[in-house]
Amino acid sequence: MAHFRREKTIIAAAAAFAQGLMLAGCQAGLGGPAPPPSPAKLAYLAEFKKIDTAGKGRITTEQATAYYAGLFTQLDRNGDGYLDAGELEAMLPALDAKSGKELVTRFDRNSDGKLSPPEFQIIVNWLFQIASSPNELALGDIQSGS
Repeated sequence: MAHFRREKTIIAAAAAFAQGLMLAGCQAGLGGPAPPPSPAKLAYLAEFKKIDTAGKGRITTEQATAYYAGLFTQLDRNGDGYLDAGELEAMLPALDAKSGKELVTRFDRNSDGKLSPPEFQIIVNWLFQIASSPNELALGDIQSGS
């Protein structure tokens, strides 16, 4: 039952992330001044832009995997090869979470209270659930709701 709740939480987080990207992408070009995006929307768009190093409005699974592998290493302050709740605090805005403990609960597949690199890489799968291509996610996919 706890595994089912965790899966629902993961799906909800992915949907929130995708919605934030979609809403942030929709802010441009709609005639008249758009209301300022919320801090959460800005965080989602900033994450996408960090991965989109070429600035093409699209990311590949390889880019996302490399980005999150590097981010894992950066977040692992104590160098033990795992992320704990304190180390995940920097990810709160991007993943619309209230605490590092909440993020551990979302990602921790084996319930050991910490995240391994493969557990952290689940973020890549979430991003590409709405992609029109299995290997590429474009802002247009998010905007069209594909």
